Amino acid sequence: MTLRLAGLFADAKTLWQRERTLVLPVAGLFFLLPSLGMLLLMVQGAPDLESLSDQAVLLAFYQKFVEANVVPIALAYLAVDYGILALFSLYLRGQGQTLGQVMKAALRRLFPFLLLEVAVSIGFQLGFSLFIAPGLFVFARTWLAAPAYAARPEAGLIEAFKQGWVRSSGVTGLLFLLVAAMVFAGGIGAMAVASIVTGLIATAAGGGAVPEFLGYLLLSVIGAGVWTALAILRVAAYRATEPRQGM
Repeated sequence: MTLRLAGLFADAKTLWQRERTLVLPVAGLFFLLPSLGMLLLMVQGAPDLESLSDQAVLLAFYQKFVEANVVPIALAYLAVDYGILALFSLYLRGQGQTLGQVMKAALRRLFPFLLLEVAVSIGFQLGFSLFIAPGLFVFARTWLAAPAYAARPEAGLIEAFKQGWVRSSGVTGLLFLLVAAMVFAGGIGAMAVASIVTGLIATAAGGGAVPEFLGYLLLSVIGAGVWTALAILRVAAYRATEPRQGM
């Protein structure tokens, strides 16, 4: 069982090209629209630019935002998780099926998938509370549990956890680095690019509601692209760690 970054990204590119006509509607509905909705909701009552550097102000705003918007936030996360499961199902069980068939199958398996994602998130948070490295290690070792469930839902959640742990055993270091890069470099880089382009749009248009909305739309497109890329990378990693059958 081997996993190399070059092969992983090449396989992910092939997967994207093969199913992009079906992937784009899923990403648009379940990644882009929830991200845009959350951004538009968040900017209402957001602190002014001068207060953005004050961590206490930002923390207070975030806590107030979460408390006031529990239901929309939960629905947004639900939509994203459903989109991820739909992409997993498309690539790992959807050969020859229409997008509607894939979506229906994903809907039937959504609740167990959510339990799996919550369990992985709890493990990550516990590890992260101890120190950054343990959290990333747990996340790397369970990163393939979700695609394992999507590939074989009939095997159950425990088997999905087992498969995720076993498949990552020989490539933990590589997955650790990949996850760390996605969590830190990917997130920071995406926000930096979005901020620069948003500023350019606002400057070129001279300010106003339209360039502001275009900036939020751009951030949402970037977010949807990140979610889509991560889902396809997980599928590629799952495929790459498929146990080889002996002669």
